[in-house]
Amino acid sequence: MLGGGNSSVIQRSLSKEEFDSERFIIGIKPLFASINTTERWIRSGIHIPQELKNTISSYRLLGRHTPPEGQGRIDILQIKLAPGTQLAASEKKCVKFLMKHMESDGADAVFAAITSARGEGYLSLFIESAAVRGIVIPDDILDYLSTEGIKNFLHKSCGLAPAALDGYFSDSCILFDDTVFARDAKKLDAALASMRFCDIAAAGGELVGAFIKKIAAVRLGLGKYFNESQPRTEERFIREFIENSLFVTDCSAAALDILKTELKLKFPQAEIKDDRFVWGSILVDNIFTDVKFDLILTNPPHLRSEQFSSIKELLSGYSSSRFNADIYCYYVEKAVSMLSSRGSAVFLISNKWMKSDYGAGLRDFFQYHNPAVIADLGKVPLLKGTVMPLSVVSVLKEPESGGVKFINASARPKDMPLPEYAEECARPLSEGEFSSASWSFPESGIAALVAGIRERGVPLSCCTDNKIYRGILTGLNEAFVISPETAEAISAEEPASAELIVPFYSGRDIKRYYLPPVKKYLIFMPKGYTDRRRELSDGYLWFAQNHPRLASYLARYEAKAAKRRDRGDYWWELRPCRYYDVFQRQKILLPVICRGISAVLDEGDAYANDKCCIIDSGDCFLLALLNSRLMSFIFRSVSAPLMNDYFELRPSTLAELPVRGMNPANASQRRLRAEITAYGEKLSRIYTLNPPAKYGRPDGETLQTEKELNRAVYRLYGLTPAEINIVENN
Repeated sequence: MLGGGNSSVIQRSLSKEEFDSERFIIGIKPLFASINTTERWIRSGIHIPQELKNTISSYRLLGRHTPPEGQGRIDILQIKLAPGTQLAASEKKCVKFLMKHMESDGADAVFAAITSARGEGYLSLFIESAAVRGIVIPDDILDYLSTEGIKNFLHKSCGLAPAALDGYFSDSCILFDDTVFARDAKKLDAALASMRFCDIAAAGGELVGAFIKKIAAVRLGLGKYFNESQPRTEERFIREFIENSLFVTDCSAAALDILKTELKLKFPQAEIKDDRFVWGSILVDNIFTDVKFDLILTNPPHLRSEQFSSIKELLSGYSSSRFNADIYCYYVEKAVSMLSSRGSAVFLISNKWMKSDYGAGLRDFFQYHNPAVIADLGKVPLLKGTVMPLSVVSVLKEPESGGVKFINASARPKDMPLPEYAEECARPLSEGEFSSASWSFPESGIAALVAGIRERGVPLSCCTDNKIYRGILTGLNEAFVISPETAEAISAEEPASAELIVPFYSGRDIKRYYLPPVKKYLIFMPKGYTDRRRELSDGYLWFAQNHPRLASYLARYEAKAAKRRDRGDYWWELRPCRYYDVFQRQKILLPVICRGISAVLDEGDAYANDKCCIIDSGDCFLLALLNSRLMSFIFRSVSAPLMNDYFELRPSTLAELPVRGMNPANASQRRLRAEITAYGEKLSRIYTLNPPAKYGRPDGETLQTEKELNRAVYRLYGLTPAEINIVENN
């Protein structure tokens, strides 16, 4: 949506004329390639929600527009208000009704005329669905993205120094010397007029709308430095940008069609060039192959690897393909390849590429295409329509020598706009802060402490022979994960199947030192289970004869289970896994999504899902160390943040945690190891006998033991009082 904001209303207008459906259709026809009026209907009564019957008496379909590509739909409706209802008082309820209509009827947008029973004029609304619109980006972030793009462009195309550009675009730089802008104003204006701009994943058009306004404002501002015979107006610069500079593509034909319609409504003097609004995937379709862009500004889609498996083979040439990356990583690489020699790209993407395993390919790519700016937005502000922490990344086609600016925007006050915060808090990154394993940019004191602690220990993977795993993937939880009642019923009726039903924990079930009562069970038949027992019998015949109750239960899921790519030899078996035996012995379990590390020692009968990490060890020293404040501090410093102060603990992150106290020849370490082990055993007993309440505070004995454990760990790592203070306050 070009205007941004939280409303889905793209355009509203009030007409004093009496409503006429044919005249209404004729009036909006120029907005659409075609309108089909053959299908018409009128609905009332049960089709109107009870809470809106006092507002809406009926509604009817006047026509429909379908994009030329055949994907998507815009409905043209008339809503007739109930007698006595005023137009002005009905708008919010009618918008709510239209949003529900789009959700239930599958329309992507609606052009509606709201008419009163008395016929005194009508209200016209153009509304897009929430599905087309996508996330809602705050205005200050839109402004920051647009400004960064223009600064990059002027730097590369006109040779302006970054410092000069920073000063010119700063609201707080009162004494800025703008001599260079006064001297080169015509050159700068001409460059902006000739720019080739593209959004390669436009969705609702928020970024396009923000950039249109920004570039028009910049060109207006340059006008004070020189005289021009032609009037310099916002309308002129917007029209020139749309006609000369704007290119757009998106996977949604409906989104593109809605964007074109919105541009026609808001800027009727501008000519919309259909060949520059292209439907398709920029990754696999031949789109804009004959154009090189000076600026790409985009918020690409965020899909996990398995969600776009149908095109994965076509993406093998990207660095990200080696790491099963999320799709936005491919968009970044593709965008850079589409830039001209003076080009740059600015992205609004997840921040998980900096630290996640799947982001390794993108980090490698950035080694050769150095970002100019990385702004980690973290969890602030919350964006409507997504729970993903985000980042802004600015990349030049031909990177220059010099450092990358980093902005830790996750720490900014809620009332401080991003551009203002970026001015004050940007800092250069040194080469030593980049690593192919992980890009972590904490404050210098934290970074130094984490580096020092790493030097004092050895990676956890070395202490466990690299036996650190993730939990089980079933591929179909609705079939294989069952309730205690179902587990009990199957086991009681069919004792032969009881051994195939095992306790199953999810990440959210696991607590510090405590494993609560089982809430779910897993039907556990791994690959090879059937063939090792069936001898010469048919696989399913053997299963049905030996486990009839279990086979009958799973039969309802056969079609879905058979479609899994990650199944065993038969549809009722789980995928192959080399470490299933680990679940049958003593081990340490940890949840993947957590605020701090929470580890528990299981004695050997618990299985866990893929939201858990598993360490093949029963060492209470490791258990206590992992639960210490120091390990949580290191984990939070190097891990990808999620929303609401949660972080993601991956096996690869866990494997790199530094462990000290493994040298038996060091008497001091040996004593501290024994002390920490004793604290781990004691806390396990305390939490087992007195499980923590969901929102309760641990009792005095628990708190005191936790403090003593943390002090022992600080002594083990030789932390100074100043270093302990950093750990305790972060």
